[in-house]
Amino acid sequence: MRRGIETSPNGFHLAPFDISLTKRKTWLQRQIINPIETLEAALAPENTPHFSHWEQYGDFRPPSREPLLAALAELRKEADILQADFEEEISGEVAGKISHTNEIRHYVVYVCLSELHECYPDLKLSRGNWDKKLKVATGPIPDFVRRVFLETTGNHEQLDGPIQRNMNTI
Repeated sequence: MRRGIETSPNGFHLAPFDISLTKRKTWLQRQIINPIETLEAALAPENTPHFSHWEQYGDFRPPSREPLLAALAELRKEADILQADFEEEISGEVAGKISHTNEIRHYVVYVCLSELHECYPDLKLSRGNWDKKLKVATGPIPDFVRRVFLETTGNHEQLDGPIQRNMNTI
C-alpha cells in the first residue's frame, strides 16, 4: 500500500502530487489516448509514401511498424482501463461519497484491523477509551492502527472515525 501511495496522485505527503480523478482522466485522454490515435492513423499503410523520398529511387523499405503499433495498443489498453476505473469512481455507485484520499485512508485502516483480527482472532477489537484531555481514543488497538497508518501513509492522524466505521465491518 505504501508503494501505491508513493507512486500515485493522492493527498498524502508521500504522494508525488495530488490531482482529482476527473483531471487525471482528462490528462490521459489529452496526453496519451489522443496522441496514440493520431500516431496510429499516421502509421496506416496508406501513409507509407510520407516516409519515402524520391532520391531513394524507390529502394526505401520502411521498417515494420508492427512492433510500434503493438506497443501503442498496449499503452492504449492500459490508459483505457485506468480511465474506466476513474469513471466508475467519478460517476459510479459511490460517486462523490468519498474522496480518493479518504478511500485510501479507510482502506489502510480496514486492512490493518482485518489483518490484526485474522492473526489474533481471540483478541477483542476495541476502539479504546476516550481521553478527554487528548481528545482522542486511546488504547492498544487505536494506537496500533495509528502507527501502521503513519508508517504506511507518512501522515499522523487521529483516525477515530475510520476506526469506528471499520470496526463494524470486521
